[in-house]
Amino acid sequence: MLSRPASRVAETMISDCLTWLAVLFVVGGLGAETVERAAGQQPAWHDFEEALAVADSTGRFVMVAVYAPWCGWCHKMKDDVYSSTEVRQCLAKNFVTTRLNRDDTDTVYQYQGRRLTPRKLAATFRAEGVPTTVLLSPRGGYVMHLSGFIGPTRLRSLLAYVSTRAYRSVPYEEFRPGAMNCNDRLRRRPD
Repeated sequence: MLSRPASRVAETMISDCLTWLAVLFVVGGLGAETVERAAGQQPAWHDFEEALAVADSTGRFVMVAVYAPWCGWCHKMKDDVYSSTEVRQCLAKNFVTTRLNRDDTDTVYQYQGRRLTPRKLAATFRAEGVPTTVLLSPRGGYVMHLSGFIGPTRLRSLLAYVSTRAYRSVPYEEFRPGAMNCNDRLRRRPD
């Protein structure tokens, strides 16, 4: 049995250890957050017309992120979803990325022989709300869109569905992303 002075020393040592553990936990957590943010870089965003040209010359698909500056969910997708390592890797391998500000009525882009503002382009792609993710073929043809916030797991599934060209034969609802992923490529055929 410990005497009173010895038990106070033990209590002090335990208290000091717990304090140091708490400090290490907080500092370690901050360090992990810093590493995660450093890893959370953005994809290479291209101008819309440039994205179409790069996609055409490389055979990669185009992912169009339709957004509005005031849209909180759009910012969340940009900061948390597009910057996730897995999504960025999938995008870099199979897609050229571009963003369209749906509220922009001044800029004009050339698309399929027409001159359109980002607002009219968004309507062409059936983007009625924001955020909307639009996927185009390497030649710029509309493949599909998905409205609303999409988390990283679902976005990777959507990207795999398009990049593997499963959309040609399987409805998205029946697509099994475990069978194929963004690193798989089916035989390339012109779109």
